[in-house]
Amino acid sequence: MNTHSRTGRARAERALDLAPRLRVHGCGHERSPQDQLLAEILALHDALVAAPDLEPGPVTDAVFTRLVGLAVAPHPTPVVDAVLADPRLRDRLPDLRARCAAGEYALERAWARRVLAATDPAAELEHFPYLQNYRDLTRIEYHAVAGHAPDVPRRALFVGSGPLPLSALLLARHGVRVDAVDVDPDAVALGGAVARVLGDDVTVTRDDVLALGDLGAYDLVCVAALVGLAPDDKAAALAHVRARMRPGATVLARSAHSLRGLLYPVLDAGTDLGGLEPVAVLHPHTDVVNSVVLARVPA
Repeated sequence: MNTHSRTGRARAERALDLAPRLRVHGCGHERSPQDQLLAEILALHDALVAAPDLEPGPVTDAVFTRLVGLAVAPHPTPVVDAVLADPRLRDRLPDLRARCAAGEYALERAWARRVLAATDPAAELEHFPYLQNYRDLTRIEYHAVAGHAPDVPRRALFVGSGPLPLSALLLARHGVRVDAVDVDPDAVALGGAVARVLGDDVTVTRDDVLALGDLGAYDLVCVAALVGLAPDDKAAALAHVRARMRPGATVLARSAHSLRGLLYPVLDAGTDLGGLEPVAVLHPHTDVVNSVVLARVPA
């Protein structure tokens, strides 16, 4: 490890160590709940900024584990509203989400390689720390679509599948024929290889969401939370998808709510759907991180 890496990791460790201790004012008075929560979030962001990279490792894993824990923990609504409205967090939020996206990609890439190198890939995948979260989210999504669409989905496209395409694979295990696309060539290569070694009939190809052609064959198009980090980019992606699907087909877009918005962009069903008709919005209050926004292609 070079000197720069050691220094960056030491700074990240100091920032991470500081986070749980930011609960008491220097003068000895207790901070308000929102001040305590905000201070810990900012300290975790400091740790990510100080880290030499976002590859999986003890420090990076600890930061993201704590951040996810804060995001899904129950907090009083006034506390959450005050934290999210604080200009110090609002200024940092785009960078925090971008670092969370980069960390998620690095984690999935490392685990895709680990699964591919394993003697028993399926058994190795069972050790992936967020596997149950993906299972729970996919089950929620499948039944939400089946309950709101005229028919259960038979063919779906998953946009932004990543190097470990668990969402696409798990959806296929519900009896749906799934194709997956990602703009990143490494994600496509790893994701396709993972699907093959696990025996799932999911095809992964390289494509940009804004370059997708005719989508009329799909009952359902799922758009990952990290496809379009900014609201305008998300709306443009959904508008492109809408224009290429048949009327009445379903689009599922992942979003976030409350402090989960620290990790993923929050999709406003009233303004960010690119001309799609909103059908339902589901906000889990369990350990499932993502919200689910269902929409319909207008006639």
